[in-house]
Amino acid sequence: MAKRKEIKWRWEARGTMIGRQNGIIFRIYHPWDMPEREHTVSCYDTKGSARTISTAGYRKFTWEEAVEFCQAIAAGEIDLEDLRAEFAAIEAERERQALRKAVEEAKEFRGHLEAAGISYNTLLELEALRGNLGSLGHNALLGFERGEGWPDGT
Repeated sequence: MAKRKEIKWRWEARGTMIGRQNGIIFRIYHPWDMPEREHTVSCYDTKGSARTISTAGYRKFTWEEAVEFCQAIAAGEIDLEDLRAEFAAIEAERERQALRKAVEEAKEFRGHLEAAGISYNTLLELEALRGNLGSLGHNALLGFERGEGWPDGT
């Protein structure tokens, strides 16, 4: 392996270090209130988009790991297409998990509706009618439900 040229880092702002090499601007982010292993990296290719990537939401590094990751990208040792595919797979799995959770919650709510003997469409229609009540009508109905009767004495 050829000797790598070291990236020179400088402080940018708000916990961010910035460095440049081979037409790529590297940024290492570290939120001030996070533990040591919370650095993320972004790379911006000034010559195109083939070497542009961000690890935010996918990988976290120590400072040393983040620097090494940037050095490896600058030296061409990391295949960014493989990394993008890995991040896309992670994102697809997150979407599948979110969908599974939403379906579970919908099924549970559907059980509550069935126990009340109404459909979801009926619930939506009732919500629309309730929204048209206004605050006075809402409070009058609440009072009636609490046994206070109607405010007009009927």
